[in-house]
Amino acid sequence: MLWDVMAFRTAMTVSGNYEFFITRQMKAAFVLLLLMNVFLWFIPRRVKGWKLRLAVGGGITASIAAYGAWFFAVLVPSWGLGINMWAINGTYQEYGYVLSTAVSLQYVVKKPPQGYSNARLKEIYNRLEESIYAEAGNGQAYPVKSQAYPESPENPENPENRPEEGQPVTPVNLICIMNESLAELKTAGDFTTNTEYFPFMDSLEENTVRGSLCVPVFGSMTSNTEFEFLTGDSMALLPANSIAYQFNVKPDTYSMVSTLKDQGYYSVAMHPYPGENWNRVECYQNMGFDAFLDQEFYEGSQELRNYVSDEADYQKLIQVVEAKENPEDKLFIFNVTMQNHGGYEGTYDNFEQEVWLTGEYEGKYPKTDQYLSLMKRSDQAFQYLVEYFSRIDEPTMIVMFGDHQPSVEDEFYDDIAGMPSSEITVQEHLMWYETPFIIWTNYSMPSEDMGRLGAVYLSSEVLWRANLEMTPYNRFLLAMKEDLPVVHFLGCYDREGTYYYWAKAESERCPYQDTVLDYEALVYNHSLDRKKFKELFVIDSENSISQ
Repeated sequence: MLWDVMAFRTAMTVSGNYEFFITRQMKAAFVLLLLMNVFLWFIPRRVKGWKLRLAVGGGITASIAAYGAWFFAVLVPSWGLGINMWAINGTYQEYGYVLSTAVSLQYVVKKPPQGYSNARLKEIYNRLEESIYAEAGNGQAYPVKSQAYPESPENPENPENRPEEGQPVTPVNLICIMNESLAELKTAGDFTTNTEYFPFMDSLEENTVRGSLCVPVFGSMTSNTEFEFLTGDSMALLPANSIAYQFNVKPDTYSMVSTLKDQGYYSVAMHPYPGENWNRVECYQNMGFDAFLDQEFYEGSQELRNYVSDEADYQKLIQVVEAKENPEDKLFIFNVTMQNHGGYEGTYDNFEQEVWLTGEYEGKYPKTDQYLSLMKRSDQAFQYLVEYFSRIDEPTMIVMFGDHQPSVEDEFYDDIAGMPSSEITVQEHLMWYETPFIIWTNYSMPSEDMGRLGAVYLSSEVLWRANLEMTPYNRFLLAMKEDLPVVHFLGCYDREGTYYYWAKAESERCPYQDTVLDYEALVYNHSLDRKKFKELFVIDSENSISQ
């Protein structure tokens, strides 16, 4: 698709870890293309005279424009042509490359959602500002900063596990890590291994909030998960199958970065790979990061396979924290790791296979074995990071989540699911879009297992648990989360697990219709409309240090 072409440079930087095969069809297509060019070379057709050339050129241009209009206005809707976003390769196999690419162009432009207007945005804003509570659609309320430590059955009246009354803790260091391909594959089915691969993360209980993050992508397109986390905007409401970092992060984009900067945080993005990948240099600048430390900053760091290891990455992260002039200086770090990037073929002198599948799957899926061994190394690296910050006095919050599940063998996913993926219902596909997330602090914080959570909510949840000021949009998201904890391109899922595909969620058949339509309006204004309703996406000026 068009987006794949724009991601070509990023794909080339990681191509060394994959195996490529030239098929018979590729060879035949190349020979046919060569013969066509030879034919045109020896039998040219030239148009003489500038008037005739202008007429022919104008006629060809008009014909192409007329055909394009007919194609999208008549042919595509009458034949029901569209891209299967779950199995794009299947569409290309059915339609062929040229037709599939042409059909995909209809998704480039996103129309304003139903009922979108500046008046609707103002009404949403006024509702959010009427009270210190942002009410959910069912009348429930989500507390703001001062209520960030509610009573919990796990921590009743325990002063050792709660801050003193009226003394909420705000972290000096807020560290968010998007860990490449970090996933618990058992969300998709059961299997056994020779040893545990997440022993440390599974053992964390105190001052730990965990859950299963529902991300918008599978196997690749990392930056779209990154976009949802930092902005709160669902990829489901952007042009289908697009790359948000290519089109939707304009100068002065409001995001978690701007919200934290307005509260005095120095913001640093870190990534041990070329900064140009996924257009990050420009996007991070547009979001307002104060610094971006990419591949050059990691020169000489330890590698695992062909990528900087998680432990080496965290060593550089700690170096940034220790470089602060004053320990009390507020620091926000957004770190995107690389250790676990696919593919998972081959052997390496610097990598030891420690984990493998057992039972009926033993020896059957070598890519999965290598991947699970990488998960154990990520677990060990996270233990190193947590133990370091357990020893320092600066209040620190660490957030870690996976960007997507890995591209291991398709047959492995079919086996553990107990059926081919083609037979699994759309609403159950969510199991392939779940990754673990953990929020840990080196100070008292109530522990909780949140279950499934949409990636669009996580940054707002972090701000709330960090006792930081939130924008009206953050408060809206937290209120919506109480009704619809998962908002995903597959659809919406309520707290009871009821599934609403998007057309149903937007209709009167959904009890949360108003909330869904409000969210669509907010996302459109935030990411697509040139005229932003600024007050929705910034904190109160009285609480902003940058004002």
